[in-house]
Amino acid sequence: MSADMYKFESQCGKSLANPSSKISDLRVMDIYNYLVNDISDPRVSNWLLMSNPLGVMLICLTYLSFVLYFGPLYMKNRKPYALTKIMICYNISVATASAVIFYGILTSGYTTHLSVGCEPFVISDDPMSISMARWVWWVLILKITELGDTVIFIFRKKYNQTSFLHVYHHTATLILAWISCKYAPGGMWTFIMLPNCAVHVVMYMYYLCACLGPKVQKMIVPWKKYVTSLQLIQFAIMVAHTFQALLPACEPTRKPLAYIYMSQVAFMFYMFLDYYRKSYLRKKIE
Repeated sequence: MSADMYKFESQCGKSLANPSSKISDLRVMDIYNYLVNDISDPRVSNWLLMSNPLGVMLICLTYLSFVLYFGPLYMKNRKPYALTKIMICYNISVATASAVIFYGILTSGYTTHLSVGCEPFVISDDPMSISMARWVWWVLILKITELGDTVIFIFRKKYNQTSFLHVYHHTATLILAWISCKYAPGGMWTFIMLPNCAVHVVMYMYYLCACLGPKVQKMIVPWKKYVTSLQLIQFAIMVAHTFQALLPACEPTRKPLAYIYMSQVAFMFYMFLDYYRKSYLRKKIE
C-alpha cells in the first residue's frame, strides 16, 4: 500500500469514526437555532442581552454565587453596613422606574387597541408594537436592577431576608422577563406586567418608608401584611389572565409559554401564601 493511499484511508477512518456524534451535534444545534432564532421575535435580537440566553444566565449565576457563597464569605468577619442613603435612593429609583414602565406598557396598547381578553401576539414594525416591545425589554432591565435587594441584604447581614422564597423569586422573575422579551413582547403576554409594576410601586414605597427610622417603621408595620396580600392578588390575576392562552382558539403556537408562566407563578403564589400563613395567621392564633 502506498503512503498516499494510507493517508487517504486514515483520513476517511477519522471522518467516519463516530458519525452518530456528528448527527447528535447537528440535532443539538438545530434545536438551539430553533429555540433561540426561529421562534423568537427577530426585532429584539440585536438588543442588549437578547441575542442569546448567555448574558442573562451569567447574571443569574453571578447573583446566586454572590448570595449563596461569596457575599456571606466576604461579610463573615466584617460588621454590617448601614447603607441607609443607598437604600433610600435605591427604593425611590425602583419605585419610580416601576411606575414609568407601568405607564409605558399601558399607553403602548391598553389605552388604544388591546383588551384584557385573548390578544394574540403579532410581530409588527408599527411604532406602537415596537414601543411595547421596548417597554418589555425595560422590564427585563428592571428585574436585573431588583437583584440589588439581595445584595443590600448581604452587606447589611440580614441573612434571614435572603430566604429561598426571596432568591428564587428574583431569579425566576428575571428569567421569565427574558423569555417574555425574547418570544412574546406584545399582545396578551404584556398584561401581567401591569399588576406586577403596580404592586412594585407600592412595595418599594413601603421599603422606602422602612428606611426612614424607628418611628416610621412602627407606623408602617401593620401594613406589611397588606403588601404581601397585594402580591398574592397579583399572582392570582396573572394565572387567571394567562389561563386564556390555553383555550383552543387562543394563541395556538404559544401554549408552552403559557405553561411556563402559569407553573412558575402558581409556585410563587404557593410560597408567598405559605409565608403569609407563617408570618401573620399563626401569630393571630398564638
